[in-house]
Amino acid sequence: MDFGYTFSKSLDLGSETERGDVFTNEDNGYVDFGIQNTWNPKLNKAVSDFDTHSLFTTDWIYVLPVGRGQAVLADANRLTDAFLGGWQWAGLARVTSGLPFTLLSQGYPTNYENPGWGIAQQPIVMKKTFVGGVPYAMDRTMAANINSGIFTGEGPIRFPYAGEAGERNYFRGDGYFDIDSSITKSWNLADKAQLKFAAEVYNVTNSNRFDVSPAGLNAQLTFANLGAYSSTLSTYRRMQFGLRMDF
Repeated sequence: MDFGYTFSKSLDLGSETERGDVFTNEDNGYVDFGIQNTWNPKLNKAVSDFDTHSLFTTDWIYVLPVGRGQAVLADANRLTDAFLGGWQWAGLARVTSGLPFTLLSQGYPTNYENPGWGIAQQPIVMKKTFVGGVPYAMDRTMAANINSGIFTGEGPIRFPYAGEAGERNYFRGDGYFDIDSSITKSWNLADKAQLKFAAEVYNVTNSNRFDVSPAGLNAQLTFANLGAYSSTLSTYRRMQFGLRMDF
């Protein structure tokens, strides 16, 4: 069994290719990663779209102690050993901290091709909630407060002023969570062939983690469904079985 933990921080001015135009680098109608001001690129400096402060990984393989020569059924006959002996259990898992995202404004304070980003004026608590079966990155009361105060400048988030870019990747939503596992067994057929059975399960816990990219999260300020997720980072639980012969 292996276990790993990585603590890191990735910074950049943009996590997409800057050579692309506004049509090839468009996410959900917004080019939120382009350089806002070519005379002052540092306005874009922030954590990368893929920044994960914490990453936990593990993988394992375990030969079940059952069958001939093992702790259980050590003296089993060939038929019993063929069915019960030699099974292996393996798996891997990955868990990360939340991925960053940006709240998009409806104005173009610096670059007409790129809308600016919202600026937090007070701490914003990101707490995933479900309303009518729809997942949101933040509490709906908080989203309503953001939208009601956005034009007065008295809300928790404001639009950027002329010449500002705003705060890129300031907020955090869901991260990755995935566990995959398998059970396998092999049979030697004489000296020239081997038969292998495998039962594999992906996303064992059937957990949902939601996509914080512009394509998966409505991060457009003043929109009624601000903070609503529309897609997931991983698929639902999947199982597959296989029988393979090598010769």
